[in-house]
Amino acid sequence: MKDRSVYFRLAVPILLWAILLLVLYLSSLYSFLLFHSIAEIFSIIIAGGVFALAWNSRRVIHNNYLLFLGIGLLFIAFLDLIHALAYKGMGVFPGYGANLPTQLWIAARYLQSLTFLAAPLLLHRRLRPGLVFLGYFLATVLLLLAIFQWRIFPDCFVEGQGLTAFKKNSEYLISLILLGAMGLLLQKKRDFDPSVLRLLVISILLTIGSELAFTFYISVYGFSNMVGHLFKIMAFYCIYKAIIETGLVQPFALLFRDLKLHKEELEKDRDTIKELNVELIKRVEQLEATNRELEAFSYSASHDLQAPLRAITGFSQILQEEYVDKLDEEARKFLTIIQDNSQKMRLLIRSLLDLSRMERRELNICEVNMEELVFSVFAQQNGAAARVPELTIKPLPPARGDLVLLRQVLDNLLANARKFTQTREAPVIEVGGSSDEGENVYYVQDNGIGFDMKYAERIFESFQRLHSEEHFAGAGIGLALVSRIIHRHGGRVWAEAKPGEGAVFYFTLPR
Repeated sequence: MKDRSVYFRLAVPILLWAILLLVLYLSSLYSFLLFHSIAEIFSIIIAGGVFALAWNSRRVIHNNYLLFLGIGLLFIAFLDLIHALAYKGMGVFPGYGANLPTQLWIAARYLQSLTFLAAPLLLHRRLRPGLVFLGYFLATVLLLLAIFQWRIFPDCFVEGQGLTAFKKNSEYLISLILLGAMGLLLQKKRDFDPSVLRLLVISILLTIGSELAFTFYISVYGFSNMVGHLFKIMAFYCIYKAIIETGLVQPFALLFRDLKLHKEELEKDRDTIKELNVELIKRVEQLEATNRELEAFSYSASHDLQAPLRAITGFSQILQEEYVDKLDEEARKFLTIIQDNSQKMRLLIRSLLDLSRMERRELNICEVNMEELVFSVFAQQNGAAARVPELTIKPLPPARGDLVLLRQVLDNLLANARKFTQTREAPVIEVGGSSDEGENVYYVQDNGIGFDMKYAERIFESFQRLHSEEHFAGAGIGLALVSRIIHRHGGRVWAEAKPGEGAVFYFTLPR
């Protein structure tokens, strides 16, 4: 049943065209002038329709091919109208004979072939319809003057002899131009709906067939002349189907082709983004799982390392206290090295545990009085300090954050400032802050040894040290811990310094 339906849809148009062509052929036998007038009027009406569609939609579409073609076809239709009126036997232009309509035919076909050649080249260029219209108007006027007034247009038909060499060669040249136009059109196929492109290509091929048919006739009423006009009718019917019918019935396939293509591209991009988002979510989940495993491992390893470390520290201390008189100088030196490195190991393990606990800990957000917190942390550090630096506290805006973690931030920053000002005769630390565009900015400034700004990013990474452990003790975890705590709060952290002139460490917290 389905095959029969497809067969029927194909057979009916073929049958109708066969009947139409037969009727046109019979009309040519009855009156060639009648047949010729029908053929030309048919093409003129379609050309005018294409112009009307293109011109009236020029402000809402960006299809310069259609607009340029429409303007060109208007003036081609005008030349075809003069050609039809000048045809031998019409009597509109007495005294001119068969040469005049043949000249007008060649003029119109040159204009048509060049229009089809130029249209694809202007597809994505800015087009000024008024200038194009003026250009075609001047070209048409010049052709008519060359034929009617100046009589410099070459002869195309000589009574008793038939077509001139200029006319035949022109038909071949026009055919070559049309082939070039078809090639350019196929290069731009992405910009056309497949059915529209197919119809335009068929139209160009039929026009080429028409041109070649017009190279054979001797009489303007001859058989090849009739065949050429039949090809022209079919060619303009394809233009009607491709542009007028498609433009009215399926405007998104022609007038709004760009919008359709953009929509398709956006849909493809949306699908791609969806796929990337799914992949990104999967990767994030994998990274989070890996990070949790690493944190668990870090916590477990750090925790498990404490037991053997306590044993090493404890037994080395027993050796030092109870067996020191039985050890020689070198053994006592080795024992001291063991205890010093055990202390460093303890500090490192404590830092790793602090880092791991911070990542695992849920934030308990509350209002924090930063001035009181600075006083409290600084006073606590003073209890174990050999030297107490001068502390200046400028106004500090209250913060919203986890009190325990923010205390850890200030503890690390103040301890860092103490450590790197210990070589100064008069160590000074200043803490201050301000509110700015939805966030609070805090700083801890010292007059210590400073550092080179090329290391400004590196200092916030884990286990990174800019100075030797002999001069400044530490595990290289403190500033990394500060960075992670602040980032968990949605803030930023950075530093500014000059070697020998001190450093300033900044961090922000959302208001």
